[in-house]
Amino acid sequence: AEYGTAELGSAIFRDPADGSWQTADAYLSGPVRDKLKAAEAAAALDPAYERNVTALMGVQPADLRPSDITARLGAPWIPAADIVAFVKETMGAEIRIHHMPELASWTVEARQLGWMAAGTSEWGTDRRHAGELLADALNSRVPQIFDTVREEKSERRVLNVVDTEAAKEKLQKIKTAFQSWIWSDPDRTDRLARVYNDRFNNIVPRAFDGSHLKLPGASGAFVLYDHQKRGIWRIISAGATYLAHAVGAGKTMTIAASIMEQRRLGLIAKAMLVVPGHCLAQAAREFLALYPNARILVADETNFSLAKRHRFLSRAATANWDAIIITHSAFRFIGVPSAFEQQMIQDELELYQALLTKVESDDRVSRKRLERLKEGLK
Repeated sequence: AEYGTAELGSAIFRDPADGSWQTADAYLSGPVRDKLKAAEAAAALDPAYERNVTALMGVQPADLRPSDITARLGAPWIPAADIVAFVKETMGAEIRIHHMPELASWTVEARQLGWMAAGTSEWGTDRRHAGELLADALNSRVPQIFDTVREEKSERRVLNVVDTEAAKEKLQKIKTAFQSWIWSDPDRTDRLARVYNDRFNNIVPRAFDGSHLKLPGASGAFVLYDHQKRGIWRIISAGATYLAHAVGAGKTMTIAASIMEQRRLGLIAKAMLVVPGHCLAQAAREFLALYPNARILVADETNFSLAKRHRFLSRAATANWDAIIITHSAFRFIGVPSAFEQQMIQDELELYQALLTKVESDDRVSRKRLERLKEGLK
């Protein structure tokens, strides 16, 4: 093993996080800042990991400067304490803010701004004070002001365009002021820039090279493009993959080849390809054009009538298919096992219950929201 490792040299690295061996293109990509911290900790105990540290230091992304970072109200990396400080300095008000990242929700307690001139005139309006507008900004809402119009036996709400536009202008004023204020203090600037770079400027994309692929079983009538082979190799190597290729770039053949290669390598038993209804025949045709000997089962929603559904699913599950190609509308008829569904619901309930234990005692809005989410699952 040691001889093999020495021969491979810098082509492989042992990941100290789990002890696995990884190719250089896999190890030296992804969250490389986190990997560097792990490697440095491991190297302090075992000098063998010094090579990891050296290699990872060479691929660290350059830090973004504050001028390159958009610090918007509601960004999850900006602490609530900084927003409280912003309101204190610019509006002269003491407020409280609760942030629950798991729900992407912000709650603002700022009643003081409802009767201060700063809240209802300078930074807000008499219909929507600055504290309410701040909550709108944090939760990415657009303020709307409605009037209630009473008629003979009913009433209806009508959008007040003038007051709504006035509120929007004050909201934009708050947002602009915050973006100037957030970088105005050197210590705060250094701290937040570090937080942003560590959390978001942390990823190095992995370079996938599929030039080595031979694709046994594929028709010699087709020569796949480099981008298709890269897509195939990425699917094989990384699993879940988004092929953001333009129309006509050959995504169907890329997926077909990735399915057949994974089948050949024993990585999957069979695959299901779900396509829009109008693409069903085309997908089947292109799949067989590239792999003439492939065993595929093709079905649309007509195969999922009550009389045919069980028979089709039995054929799909028991026969030795390379791929099953169905439409989006047909896919909806395939239910998940009830035990699986119940477990998913139970996991969600446990998550909401765990979040309830983290909610601060005076954050009634978040508590009520979590309770509603729990009730919706029962």
